[in-house]
Amino acid sequence: MVIEGERIMYRNVVWHSYEIHYTDFERALDDFNDKLVHAGLSINGPLFYALHNAPLEEIMNVDFYIPVEQTYVPRDTRLLFQSYFYIDGMLMTRVKGDFQKNTEIGYEKIFTYAIENELQICSPMYHILRGDEDIQWVELKLKVFAEEEELTDQEVSLLEKYTHRLAD
Repeated sequence: MVIEGERIMYRNVVWHSYEIHYTDFERALDDFNDKLVHAGLSINGPLFYALHNAPLEEIMNVDFYIPVEQTYVPRDTRLLFQSYFYIDGMLMTRVKGDFQKNTEIGYEKIFTYAIENELQICSPMYHILRGDEDIQWVELKLKVFAEEEELTDQEVSLLEKYTHRLAD
């Protein structure tokens, strides 16, 4: 199921960008955590990340984000800080179980929904990690907007390429 009208909204968010091979994802996540610990920051919300390129590529451009209690970060942390992080008008689906397999299915659902409803995609895919000791899930969110203009041939080609590769 894809839900319209979702948003991401947090205060005092720190973040860091990585360009990594997909096999180094856990290492980058550990590095981000080390930066948080070194800065002495107190977590105040879920970890989320933005994937800026197609998840089928081996090199990932990813930004890790997390809300914190502090209203600043020391300069020596190499973390960036935003007082407010807000995106509205998003599509959302939830993924649980086999995350690797089901995330691909979630991507397909959101992209197919956007194409079928003639929505323009205007953000990276956001992954918000949720759950507790008993159950974990990921919310996949994507900023879209309706516009009279059609998708460009290049946008249609990229979306079709991605959804066909998921189907294979």
